[in-house]
Amino acid sequence: MSSLAFASTSPADADAPPIINLAAHYLTTYRSIFYDALHHTNKVQPFLLPFCLVGSCILPVAYLCIPQYAVVTTTLNDNHQQVRIRREWIHHLRWLVGAVMVWWNLGIVVGLPGFGGRVVEQEGGSGGWVGRWFVPGKTTASACTAMAYAAGLMCGWGTIWGLETVVFGGYQGWAMRVRRRLRTGSGSGSGQPTRGEEVVNQKKHGKGAEGELNGRPVNGTTTTNDTTAKRQQSKSEQNNGIRNGSWGPDTTAFHRRRNLNLSSMFEKESWELADTAFGKVAPKGQRWTVDETVDLDKYEYYWEPYPDQGTVWERLDWVMDMFNSFRGAGWNYSISCIPSLQPPVIPRLPNSITAAASSSSSSQILPYFPTGLPVSFDNLPLSTPQNFHRSLTVRQFLTSRLIHMTWSYLALDFFTISARLDPYFILGPNGPLRHPTHLASLASFSSSTPVLPPLSLATAKFLSSLPPWGLEFARSTFSLSSVLGGLFLVSNLWQLVQFFVLGKLGKMLGIDSQGMDELWRYPSSFGGFVGNVLDRGLAGFWGGWWHQSFRVGFTGPVRFLVVSRGWLGGGRGYGEKTKKSNLAATLEMATAFFLSGVLHALGGWTCTAFRISPSSSSSSASGEHLHDLLTGEQRNRLPVFFEPVGFFVSQFVGCLVQAFLAVVLRNLVGNGKDKMTEIPRWLKRTGNGLFVFLWLHWTRWMLIDDMARSGLFLFEPVPVSVFRLLGLGGMPGEGGTRDWWRLDGEYVPGLWWGSSKWWWGNGVRI
Repeated sequence: MSSLAFASTSPADADAPPIINLAAHYLTTYRSIFYDALHHTNKVQPFLLPFCLVGSCILPVAYLCIPQYAVVTTTLNDNHQQVRIRREWIHHLRWLVGAVMVWWNLGIVVGLPGFGGRVVEQEGGSGGWVGRWFVPGKTTASACTAMAYAAGLMCGWGTIWGLETVVFGGYQGWAMRVRRRLRTGSGSGSGQPTRGEEVVNQKKHGKGAEGELNGRPVNGTTTTNDTTAKRQQSKSEQNNGIRNGSWGPDTTAFHRRRNLNLSSMFEKESWELADTAFGKVAPKGQRWTVDETVDLDKYEYYWEPYPDQGTVWERLDWVMDMFNSFRGAGWNYSISCIPSLQPPVIPRLPNSITAAASSSSSSQILPYFPTGLPVSFDNLPLSTPQNFHRSLTVRQFLTSRLIHMTWSYLALDFFTISARLDPYFILGPNGPLRHPTHLASLASFSSSTPVLPPLSLATAKFLSSLPPWGLEFARSTFSLSSVLGGLFLVSNLWQLVQFFVLGKLGKMLGIDSQGMDELWRYPSSFGGFVGNVLDRGLAGFWGGWWHQSFRVGFTGPVRFLVVSRGWLGGGRGYGEKTKKSNLAATLEMATAFFLSGVLHALGGWTCTAFRISPSSSSSSASGEHLHDLLTGEQRNRLPVFFEPVGFFVSQFVGCLVQAFLAVVLRNLVGNGKDKMTEIPRWLKRTGNGLFVFLWLHWTRWMLIDDMARSGLFLFEPVPVSVFRLLGLGGMPGEGGTRDWWRLDGEYVPGLWWGSSKWWWGNGVRI
């Protein structure tokens, strides 16, 4: 990547305006500031592994590997009952572990005491009072702007998810994951009977076919009532299922026959679902089927709880799987908007058993459910009301992911080329060049003497012709497209790596992939646009269409208050379905938006903290009028830090505003909510779409300004620039076969051996 700031011109082009490659110049400047802060001013430490993973991953995983429950046997009326009794001292230890996680992660980001931060005293002007100010220590950053931003994101999300899994969630008590084992002629690989044999044995003893726990049903159903999925089947299908057993040898063939019919219709159905009003999606969206990668003849599937009595490696495997399953695919805590399995419902213990077990202990007592509770794929939907869907065939899965990756890759390539023409995306809103006024003369000169490649020339003409308000709309469109392109590219690439590398390749090498090569574990990353955004507005944009990767962590604190403390109308146990009050749902939404804002604010902090220098007219302790060495801004840190928080809080406010306007409009049009249907669908969708776009446009500055001044848009996420390779885009001197490779040595992790003699000063530098 060229670091020249000025492009050379021939003598014939002496009248040409100076052409400055702003992005290359300021990227070089950013890296110079970083290395100066690293080696001389001691304001920054490199993004090192494993040091930066201690608070975000290593500490919570290590704590969760300690069993919190002991399995004991109680006796009541000559009946033996196994229960799980919580070790209270381990359970209460979670608060200390959580505090250490917060201290460690925030220490890495802002330099708390212990990480170089200190509290200093400063006398007032008359010497009559003493002010105490906190001076941050080292922050963690990288010479790669994207990795510097990721350092803050990782520490922020590591804190949120660590508190959810360690402090708030109580996952050891109720979380279960789907596992599989080979069938044998006389039973499963673990010596347990197959599901078909269980049905026969239970019928001989007069038991239900859904499995029991100490004589009680575990799937929340009885033998006299069918599930909702079975009611949707025909009589002949139900009879075949009964004759063969719900897990009999013909089950896979039966499911695959349905796959052949549904697979050919899937693309058409998904478009139909996307074009259907949200209220009408749910009935059509509940299509029960299994995909082609699930072999029920070869494997049997079961729910595995936390292995209280397992080895440390078994517990580590369970914890790592849970810790990396943010959306909960394949777990019983799966978020509701993605296609997920119906988990078994574990009944509460009788009061007599609880009293007998608690006579010598005041600890929490839970029922003990052994590994092996069967999994049923009969109620696994193909899509959800939010139109998150899963693929039925490997070909369909690969095609859909590659299509999303292709358009997102090209969109990112186009954006990185176009953004280099606009100083806003390089320096932020308050840099020395705030508007691309130089593009008009550059575009007119390049029309007669080609200086810019065709695509860049067209972009320069477009930007230079826009009025100020039009330029703001263009920046909103560019920024939203870049964020979407990055999310689609990363999420779809990660799913392909999981399925083909960790799943298929691992299976070929003889490694037990435990179902990572099965398609049902990989639902789409985003929901349906029409049914969520155009039919539901801003709430549907964030709550239905946008990726829901962090929903479990963001809503954890409120869920803890509702479930554990019984506030806001709660009080039921973890893992049990409960209808939330409107207040609890609203508070969950507000908390999710606030935490999301803090998460992005930490990313901006790690990119800019080491660049801040006190101006000559202010005190370094007070934090007033600090000078950014890259952009030249002089502003207080705190308002800048809270700008991303303000963006996400404004989205919560926007949801409330739109809901209020909808109620007012409903009353004006029909004097009752039943009359809302009189508004044409096209008009309702147009209004929702305009409100979403305008609200995002009016508020995006709080987030995108922070990303721009952070230098995030200086990062080029595409290793090969297609438009430069074709000679269509780039700055002067770029294009053709010269600068199509966009990565350099700063993008490659390497070993770092610093001056510190301690382990935390060395490792792999990102």
